[in-house]
Amino acid sequence: DKTCYSVHDIVFEHSPDSLMIDDLGISHTEYFAKRKDIKLKYPKACPMIAVLGRRQQVIHMPPETVCGNELDPQIRQRLPTIASYKPPDRLKATEEAIDELKRYLIPGAQKKGVQVVLKDSPLKLRAQVLASPLIHAAGVKVPPSKSAFWADSLAKATFSVDPKQAVPLNVVVFYHESIQGAPIYSKISQLVNGINGRYRFPERPFLRVPVGDMEKHWGAVEKHFATGAKIPPNVFVLDFVKPRGTALDPAYSVVKQTLATGGYLSQFVNFKTMDHNNPRSDKDDKRSFTILQGVARQIVHKCGDAIWWVNIPRSLPLPAMFVGVDVFHAPRRYDPKTKTKLAKSSCAAIIIQIIRSSEKGSKLECYSQAFKRGAGEEYNLGSAMEETVKNAIKSIGVTPKSCVVWRDGVGDTSVSATAKEEITPLRRAFPSPVPLAYIVCQKRIAVKFVVSESGNTVGTPTGTLIVGLEDLKYRTFYITGTAPPFSTPKPVRFIVAQRDSALSKVPLTELSWALCHGYLNWTGPIKVPSVCQLAHKLAEHAGNFADSGQNINHKAFTNKMFFL
Repeated sequence: DKTCYSVHDIVFEHSPDSLMIDDLGISHTEYFAKRKDIKLKYPKACPMIAVLGRRQQVIHMPPETVCGNELDPQIRQRLPTIASYKPPDRLKATEEAIDELKRYLIPGAQKKGVQVVLKDSPLKLRAQVLASPLIHAAGVKVPPSKSAFWADSLAKATFSVDPKQAVPLNVVVFYHESIQGAPIYSKISQLVNGINGRYRFPERPFLRVPVGDMEKHWGAVEKHFATGAKIPPNVFVLDFVKPRGTALDPAYSVVKQTLATGGYLSQFVNFKTMDHNNPRSDKDDKRSFTILQGVARQIVHKCGDAIWWVNIPRSLPLPAMFVGVDVFHAPRRYDPKTKTKLAKSSCAAIIIQIIRSSEKGSKLECYSQAFKRGAGEEYNLGSAMEETVKNAIKSIGVTPKSCVVWRDGVGDTSVSATAKEEITPLRRAFPSPVPLAYIVCQKRIAVKFVVSESGNTVGTPTGTLIVGLEDLKYRTFYITGTAPPFSTPKPVRFIVAQRDSALSKVPLTELSWALCHGYLNWTGPIKVPSVCQLAHKLAEHAGNFADSGQNINHKAFTNKMFFL
């Protein structure tokens, strides 16, 4: 009926066959067949969905007839606080579950040769809170007290590059016809130039192009950057969008694919949540300024300057190559022709970052590639990694002395096979032998830790390192990258599948934690090392393209993080 209802309850004990409609004396299966002319495919499927109809009357719906819509933005924002358990509540629920499980287990009972024993006491492990790495910003020192969030410290960051030596960018502005592009451009230009980096925005853009919605948006971009068009060097595209009721303009992925294929840097500015040209209050004005500061930092990072960087252990042989690998699996999409949801191709992303100094790193040296994969294909990336590393060495012009890989998306049972399949081709990519470490990062785990302090149960703080809960075959450690106050923090499991002897003195725990502070899209620590998160970002970014990123001009983006 295409009617929206609020969910009242979920009735797990009934199916359409078993749940009767009292007034009619028939089951829900019969009701839908006779009254709605709908033959249910799964009449015995539980549960039934109870919704509120007219006059708050409860109506029961078969699960196959129900689909969900998007949550209200305010509810979606609060969802983590609604769906999460704080440490005391989680510990209490766990103890209750264990007590319930004990009812069904006889200590020492054996079944088919397997002994089942449930230990009463909790597992105790040693924990250490790692010190935050030294964070350097352009011309500014970030104090240790700001290591949880250092955006305020970046307001005064400056590279102090002589304007005569800076590269002027030819900025092309596409703006929605309902928006005035000039005021917002002036604000962004001042913020970008205020950082005094290697790249500068001119006082006026090279070109301003008004666009409409959908085809009128991407059509204008495609027309301007069509093959044979006279495009000046050092182009940077600004796109001021006014979405049609969604947080993301439907034309976003189409425009981004066009620009990425051509090798052009770009930055979108969204006007849905904030009219940056006309803030309605002082509060909105401050919020707009904060957002545009972040936009300016992204632009600088995309051009190849890192506004901040972190110290890494001195024992790591330099120059070092850091490799991040992840795969994005696009959600199934409805096909109106077949009337079914079809799987879209997956996208693998590999990020290479070169570090030449343990303390200085304002100039980005990086290379990235995306690979179109079969739907749901996660593994067999050895040849892709070999190709990417070879291209990076050639494009950047570097001879690495060490290499550390952080690989996301590998399950417990696949660690050995994946490491074996990917490490051998990776070694072939180097012109001479390079000591290597290969670390699997697992975010989706069921392990959480709590701390007992003076009779109170609290979550592990940010930076907590836990060792001692080992994989059967590989050295394993856990790091709590973020610790939200409304839930029990979940750590990331790091499995060291390979570590050459030449890297035995390199503290991989400290190195991983240091790089958790180096993700240039967020001024605070994250859960995984920056190259791993960058790979995730690129995989998701390119995975939403129609071609799954296989036509991106990666060579043009050498030393540029175009996907931030």
